[in-house]
Amino acid sequence: MPLASLTTAAAHAGAPQPRSHPEWSDIGLFVFAIGAVWLLRHLMRRRDRKD
Repeated sequence: MPLASLTTAAAHAGAPQPRSHPEWSDIGLFVFAIGAVWLLRHLMRRRDRKD
């Protein structure tokens, strides 16, 4: 239990700042999600294709 209290105390290093733009991780996650949806749709169409 003491370890959990140490990690929560060190999780924040100051006052919160207003966000003026998305973080790089947000942009990366969005691009990854678009790629995953495209790939899954492509594979599902390929599976259902009747040749």
